[in-house]
Amino acid sequence: MQTEIQRKIDAIGDPAIRAGVEAAVNKTLLTAATEKAYPGHYTVVANGKAYGEENTWPGLDSWQMAGAYLLLGIERLALNYFAFVRGSQRGDGNIPFAIFPVNPEPDRTNYLRGLRWPQDIYTHTPPGRPARKWIGLFTHWQVNANPLSVLAPVSYILTAREIADHTRDGAWLADNWPSIDAAARHISARIADNGLIGGSGFYIENPPRNQWDGITQCYGVKAFRDMAAMAEWLGKSDEQTLWSRQADRLVESFRERFWVGDHFAEYIHFERGLIDAHGLSDVNWGAIAFDIADESQRKTLWPRLTGDPGFWHGGMPTQLVTRPHSYEDWELSEPLPFTLHNPTYDVAAMGRVWWLEACACLRMGDVDRLRRSVKLVCEAGLKLGGWWFERYHAQPDGTVKQAGPEGYCEYAAVLVRLVLGHPDLFA
Repeated sequence: MQTEIQRKIDAIGDPAIRAGVEAAVNKTLLTAATEKAYPGHYTVVANGKAYGEENTWPGLDSWQMAGAYLLLGIERLALNYFAFVRGSQRGDGNIPFAIFPVNPEPDRTNYLRGLRWPQDIYTHTPPGRPARKWIGLFTHWQVNANPLSVLAPVSYILTAREIADHTRDGAWLADNWPSIDAAARHISARIADNGLIGGSGFYIENPPRNQWDGITQCYGVKAFRDMAAMAEWLGKSDEQTLWSRQADRLVESFRERFWVGDHFAEYIHFERGLIDAHGLSDVNWGAIAFDIADESQRKTLWPRLTGDPGFWHGGMPTQLVTRPHSYEDWELSEPLPFTLHNPTYDVAAMGRVWWLEACACLRMGDVDRLRRSVKLVCEAGLKLGGWWFERYHAQPDGTVKQAGPEGYCEYAAVLVRLVLGHPDLFA
């Protein structure tokens, strides 16, 4: 296995990119695959110390990492991870965005105050290990805005599609289809009268983007289209039609409500309406990446996106918005019973935004920009000893300041997915 992985790395042409990918694989991703808590377990920080040595985070990070492990040929890890997450699914189809061991009992006074104890405790029996009790977190500590509330079921569908595409195992997909379908129906039930999926920020919580985040709509379209593709593969023509139409309706609602002449707005506030006050946002990358923007919109939008230096502030792709210091107090967290130290923590460069930009570049055929962004990310990691951080905040002097734990896996996973997923572009 190691020899095959090294062969893929050695085929990368650019020395800096090759060194960056090697660090991402060996220092971060392989180190994180501890399988300590259960077969298929990996931590979202390489050393496992931050965010819990036995916790699971079934959102964007774990989906991105599962895809990277599949590319590295570690198929069993991704399959066992998916089986563990499937065990956490509630009767309504929802998937928790965090899973914790029951012992020791989690502190439910601050960031885990949304835990339903003991209602969401369940038992999982992994292959070769004894049964163990876990609890899933479905409700955010901002209990009113409730960001991240559709993150996990969407990520669950995306992971299933990648596993199915990679393994070509129809029996696996058929066995898991009822669970995958239940997750999609839970997402569909979140669609409001305005035709949009509610649930505040999709992959950000500070600020919460309360209540209809543009990124939620983009990923919702992606999830529904993935459902249609998997249904087609299984020969389920009625379900294929159902999910294709659901995706089309969401595209129509999104275009109607978010397009503002030459770009897409950021989110719709539950009281103040359409919010478009922080420069260009990640929503624009998402609309192109997932083929939601129409041809005319793409033609108008692409020069604006690629011409705005704010996305690569400090030479680090990709910032959430191009005017990061413009959020107002009413956009921030609701009143909390504990101190929130950085209410705009997610207004930063993050691997999840870079992923959307990179996918948009692939769709638009802008290989040069994609390669430049990959090289910048590699250089940023190598400069810090082969590690990446969770966030990179824009500073007034034109630099970025890293935040969060060293060895966070998101940038590393996205880097591996881009380079090893498209080896012809980086040979």
